[in-house]
Amino acid sequence: MHYKYEADKNLIKRDTFKWTILRPATLTNNPGTGKATIGRTHLGSITRDDVAKALALLADREDAAGLALDMVGGDTPIEQSLNAAIRKGETDFLG
Repeated sequence: MHYKYEADKNLIKRDTFKWTILRPATLTNNPGTGKATIGRTHLGSITRDDVAKALALLADREDAAGLALDMVGGDTPIEQSLNAAIRKGETDFLG
């Protein structure tokens, strides 16, 4: 985790390209639920399937550039949770 944190700290200083950081909680191998909480979150877990879905949705979201988004399992559909977090426009990286 230390090196991931250091890499994220380095990345947020860059402005020559657009970036988005997705910071999932503890990953599990359970089947995906299609639901998550995204934004400033609590500790928890999230399925690899659900993280993959969020990454696929973020691939074409230029409006997410410059954001670091935390992600844990939740009750809101992933696309809806992503939309709300991006609309809020606050990065979750406090490092």
